[in-house]
Amino acid sequence: MSSPGPRGAIVTGGASGIGAAAARSLARDGFEVVTVDLDRRARVQGDVRNPETVLRALDVLKTPVYALVNCAGAARPGPVQGLSREDWDGVLGVDLTGAFLFIREVAPRMAEAGGGRIVNVAATIGLRARRGAAAHAAAKAGLVGLTRASARDLGRRNINVNAVAPGVVETAMTADLPAEKKKELAEETCLGRVAQPEDVADVIAFLCGPGARHITGEVIRVDGGQLA
Repeated sequence: MSSPGPRGAIVTGGASGIGAAAARSLARDGFEVVTVDLDRRARVQGDVRNPETVLRALDVLKTPVYALVNCAGAARPGPVQGLSREDWDGVLGVDLTGAFLFIREVAPRMAEAGGGRIVNVAATIGLRARRGAAAHAAAKAGLVGLTRASARDLGRRNINVNAVAPGVVETAMTADLPAEKKKELAEETCLGRVAQPEDVADVIAFLCGPGARHITGEVIRVDGGQLA
């Protein structure tokens, strides 16, 4: 089998945490990676809810886009009865609308180049909700639905669309969790530990690689067996 030509990847939320780890994994696999984030460490600074951000990322990419990783996320804790409209819109806008905008714009470019891979970073909370996380659970459940619908829509264009669903991961978003809470969450898993960003990033890289060519519409839990 001949070696693939130069390939590009866009990773939203790519300045830190799972997104940064995914960017590193894809770069090691030979991708030119463009990270998108509000953080100045990203190659493209911008809000994923703005369609212009997608176009800027595509303009920066020098190779045909083959992989898209939608990792940008926001969390606003709160029960449904106490959640403000602003917080609701903020979480769904980043987690779900942002992913939709990137898929809508990037998928035609992938199809023109012969195909590609899209990986959405969902979460186990979108599969089994917890108290006090209405917006986060709704956004991640919506991302699962978007993944499966997009797999149906794009499969005949040689575009595989999958999701990963991490449990608790050691990132800036979980840094403020009390140690006792982290211990409790770790004990819910079969492995007795929370994940590192690289644990999720390696699965993302696999889904963007040749070994996953016949996998689409899947949601792969990377939760240490939390939902087993």
